[in-house]
Amino acid sequence: MSGTVLERLERLPRRGLTVLALKGVSTLVPGTWHNITSADALIADVLGDDDPALIASVRRRADALSRARHEGYGRALSLYDAVNRSQKAAGGLRIAANLGGALPLVKRLASLTPPSEKLQAVDLALKVSAEMLAFTQANGLPGDSFAEFAASLRDYGTEALVRMAAMICFDALLPLGDQALQGLDGLLGQVGSSDLRQWPAYRRMAALLPGRGDQAHLGFLRRGVEPWLDWSEGLVKQLGLTGQRAVHALEGAIGPWQGGFDQLAVFLDAFTDTYSHTGVQAVARRLVERAAAEI
Repeated sequence: MSGTVLERLERLPRRGLTVLALKGVSTLVPGTWHNITSADALIADVLGDDDPALIASVRRRADALSRARHEGYGRALSLYDAVNRSQKAAGGLRIAANLGGALPLVKRLASLTPPSEKLQAVDLALKVSAEMLAFTQANGLPGDSFAEFAASLRDYGTEALVRMAAMICFDALLPLGDQALQGLDGLLGQVGSSDLRQWPAYRRMAALLPGRGDQAHLGFLRRGVEPWLDWSEGLVKQLGLTGQRAVHALEGAIGPWQGGFDQLAVFLDAFTDTYSHTGVQAVARRLVERAAAEI
């Protein structure tokens, strides 16, 4: 990790397409997200106090925790970074597939990929697994703490809740349809080792997943998705999330969209960093909460 967690927070963009996309999806989860990119502002938000001396004290403790090698905050950020790099690669690959008819070389590359629905299912499962692993790293838990992760989802708010809403909308409802969550486990059941190895996200994240070999990793992905699916289906029902609502929310922030829902999902993968942006913010908040409790 380059710099402390709070330094990473302060390097996040204050404007741009990622921020606009998050502002759009945040309207579906009212009052939960503000684009905090200042360490002092985050500390004041956590404390409910803007006393400079107290803020400075919390920041010193947070930076010390962030630099400690035995703490997992930096490793949690590395998971979000890995997902971000993979998302860019996946988005580029799918854009290449869409252009295949016009570019023979790109068409040849696209022909090596598994069916798009399986790819999307794997991509979503990897993001869910990264979310669980980042949670365990930031909280000092074993990587297979499925029950603890399931319990933590009920307390998600602010950046974490908006990240989940964005995942549901951008990585499930838009590319796979409004019944995507109900069909996710079935799609994952069709994925084999050869499919995994062709997917950029898996190649980048394989070393971070518990277990050895593709089959062990597939088992981990499916087991990690189970509690997330139960929770996310409840969130979809509670908020009335659909692909159409997601498009309307995004159009309110980034302007009219002329293509299909699946094309919008490809565009968002290739050109936004919503997952890593809110991931940095969420890890920073968890770090500040602990630092404040310890001083």
